Amino acid sequence: MLEVILYALPLGLTLSFAAGPVFFVVIETSISQGKSKALTLDLGAVLADIIFILIAFYGSQSLISTLKENIYVGLGSGLAVIIFGVYYVFKSRRTGQFLEINPPTKKRLYFVKGFLLNFLNIGVLFYWLATTVAIGSLLDHDRDKMLFFYAAVLFFYLFIDLFKIYFANRFKERLKGRKIQIVEKIIGFVLIAFGIFIAARNFL
Repeated sequence: MLEVILYALPLGLTLSFAAGPVFFVVIETSISQGKSKALTLDLGAVLADIIFILIAFYGSQSLISTLKENIYVGLGSGLAVIIFGVYYVFKSRRTGQFLEINPPTKKRLYFVKGFLLNFLNIGVLFYWLATTVAIGSLLDHDRDKMLFFYAAVLFFYLFIDLFKIYFANRFKERLKGRKIQIVEKIIGFVLIAFGIFIAARNFL
């Protein structure tokens, strides 16, 4: 199984530091809402990853072909990420929202938010499809090895994200008031840019 771990470690690192929507939102949530809510959001994103893994494991090549030929899948995915970005831009304009570091928002809403932000990004599904095809050939499509590989990737992803959440939260005292509003606005525009890129890929 050492071979599987050696494959999983770099992919877990890549997944954790991939500059996608979840990467930025997890950091912002840790800074403005606290570590526990950021972790809850991250777990929601992991659930979406697990669903994509199941789809990739049982779908693979035929599903890749189908999705690439359907322009509306990419457009819808891009639009969803743009909506999240617009939400953050408008959220950053509200005054007095950061007087309390941990407002009483239900944690399950962050779980749903993380799930949707990841699940609506079609690029994440393509990541798992491509990974399944590539690693599957190296592991001879052995079911037990593949399941262990997926579990190891998600473990490394969450382990690294714990450090991201912790260190981002350490900076919250320096990012109060107007500064955190600027962070949210930047993240909003980054998400909008990602959404446009996801949608535009269909025409390139």
